[in-house]
Amino acid sequence: MTDLAFSSRPKISRARKVFGVCTLLFAVACIFVLDQCDIVMNASGSLEEPAFLMYERPVLLSYGVVVSAQMPDVLRSRFGEYQFVKRIGGMPGDEITLNADGSPCVKDQCYPLWIKDGKPIATGIAPGVIPKGHYAVFGTSPDSLDSRYSVIGLIAEDQLLGRGWPLPLMSDWREAGL
Repeated sequence: MTDLAFSSRPKISRARKVFGVCTLLFAVACIFVLDQCDIVMNASGSLEEPAFLMYERPVLLSYGVVVSAQMPDVLRSRFGEYQFVKRIGGMPGDEITLNADGSPCVKDQCYPLWIKDGKPIATGIAPGVIPKGHYAVFGTSPDSLDSRYSVIGLIAEDQLLGRGWPLPLMSDWREAGL
């Protein structure tokens, strides 16, 4: 009789079990992303991408990685409490040199100063070695206000808020006039 009781119970197919497990894993991943990540819009145009998925912990930092940091005081009046989003161009131990026109260079990559009315808009960063726990961050736009200027300078590790990945499929909200 007991065998009959087991056989009357409907069997769940293997495909349905796999689908259920995959759905559960996807739901857990979504909860993790919603809990640990933010979508950060690029408010300034200093980077080519309009938005980033920003993991709230600055991990696996390397050259070219997008990071967000606390907004520097000099920019807070214009951008408020937005995050300061740039790419890492210099790591601890790298040397910052200046080329002939005063533009800073890190590892053979130079970042031209923004020239307005024949002179740079701000004093460039001083040459030297990037100390432990600090990073040089740069935008891709020539008018980016970033580590190439002493008013921004190097970003301390404790100012970093997260590491980002571009969201290229999002439309550029700056072109929408928002």
